[in-house]
Amino acid sequence: MTDLELLAGLETEIPGWVLQNRLRENGYVNVWQKIEGLVSDGYIERLKRGWYCLGPLVRRREPSLRYLACNVCGPAAVSGNLVLFEAGIIPDAVASVTAVSKKRSSSLMTPYGNIHWERLPSNMVFPGTSRVEEPPGYIRATKEKALLDQLYITRYTPQNYSLWKAFVFDDLRMDEEALAGLDFTLMQELARIFASAKITKYMNWFLNYFGMPRIGRLPGGEKSYRRGRIEEIEYEFAE
Repeated sequence: MTDLELLAGLETEIPGWVLQNRLRENGYVNVWQKIEGLVSDGYIERLKRGWYCLGPLVRRREPSLRYLACNVCGPAAVSGNLVLFEAGIIPDAVASVTAVSKKRSSSLMTPYGNIHWERLPSNMVFPGTSRVEEPPGYIRATKEKALLDQLYITRYTPQNYSLWKAFVFDDLRMDEEALAGLDFTLMQELARIFASAKITKYMNWFLNYFGMPRIGRLPGGEKSYRRGRIEEIEYEFAE
């Protein structure tokens, strides 16, 4: 069996356990030696321990940074500035992919681009997300959730409301018209899940600035939340 035949049918992004099983099924005892040979010959590329991609001469499509972001340090969801840019909320294109996860913050440099993971408490990662089915598929935050995620991981917060307009529109370069079109009811429900004093301050500022009604109370530090339209969905990820 040739190496091309050995790798036939594998997805472009390969978890280590999938590759090891393929090799064992085809009679390889020293799978690590074979993997090193496949890497040396350019049939696969090593991203990090436990993750590989098919090499350029073998794969049928380019590796998906978004899929990798959701699985390599997953389970995770694509969020932050990438989603905000694609929603027209910020003007600058984003070269890397940001994802949120319950695991510690980390980064990965790959030949296809960089991935940054930002840590959120586990109950805050997946509400306000959905599965993108386009192969190979990944989990993506709504623009409302992406905005709250980005504000949550931004270290600086204006000390008084008089500075907030300049911070949001000048420093963060957010588009006022795009912000006005957000679903503020959904944002308030998500803000209850965050149970964060900082997110509550941002949410109150947005509601005041755009003249939107409040739904219930948004206390920082509140431990419970009303489900409303938010559903917690369990996703299956590659180990």
